[in-house]
Amino acid sequence: MPFFSIIIPTYNRARLLQDALESVFAQELTDSEVDYEVVVVDDGSTDDTREMLARYSERVRVLRQENQGQGAARNLGIQHATGQYVVFLDSDDLWFPWTLATYRQAIDMYGGPSVVMGSQAPFQRPEELAGVRRESLRAHAFTDYLASAEEPFVRTACVIAVRTEALRRVGGFTAKRINSEDHDLLYRLGTERGFVWVEAPRVMGYRQHGGSSSKELERSYEGQCYLLEQEQLGHYPGAAARRRERLTLLLHGARHVTRWLTERGRPDLALDLYRRSLRGHLVVPRWRYLLGFPPWMVASSALRQLRR
Repeated sequence: MPFFSIIIPTYNRARLLQDALESVFAQELTDSEVDYEVVVVDDGSTDDTREMLARYSERVRVLRQENQGQGAARNLGIQHATGQYVVFLDSDDLWFPWTLATYRQAIDMYGGPSVVMGSQAPFQRPEELAGVRRESLRAHAFTDYLASAEEPFVRTACVIAVRTEALRRVGGFTAKRINSEDHDLLYRLGTERGFVWVEAPRVMGYRQHGGSSSKELERSYEGQCYLLEQEQLGHYPGAAARRRERLTLLLHGARHVTRWLTERGRPDLALDLYRRSLRGHLVVPRWRYLLGFPPWMVASSALRQLRR
């Protein structure tokens, strides 16, 4: 049984996927740490992904499905994972040579936590990552993910290592084609024993793509609505005793997305999301946002119209 199962979902990104795979195979590991498998899930690609992956046939296990979205692709990988921990890598992102060794160090140091989350370095061109250096491990441990609610760090499931048994226990990712499906997973993992955030070294280069399509804006709105609905239905763990921690995390995301939607010309979606989050904001009050967002949204939208 390998220690790590690396799951890479992909769709029509042959060139970027090749770069991602090369960053995995460039890992600097000792003999005792080199215990991993690579599982690529081709989510119905129509480009030359199949031909490119054929060149890695001895190093990569390839699973294929009709196009169903990233959540379903990751779930297929989880079903077939044989490692103790699953590590996710998106096919347009890059690892540093020390990524797996850092995850392993944190896991060993903190007694096998359920979730280890790393830090990322944003980039648009790979050469921008040249200045990122391997630092000494600097990590913060919590009893579980919800216990980290007040900590101000970027949270995403594309930079985590998770116990495979915990992933399967909570059902993996939602198969809905929404943004924030990674946050939904993290909330469902919220009370699994042991969470570690690795502040340094950074373990992933996160590729930033220019622009935001109309579909992406709508998926972000739909994702936030889904998260709020799941909380209202009681689908996240921790019951009433952990509600404040869950809302702290959920509402931070909702506030960010309402501002983002407004700045990109969708105040209608922003206002509806603001309305949907009001009940939660009365439990975890953020008065500056509650009172200030509506007039800011109106002013921002008016200024956007003037600039056209």
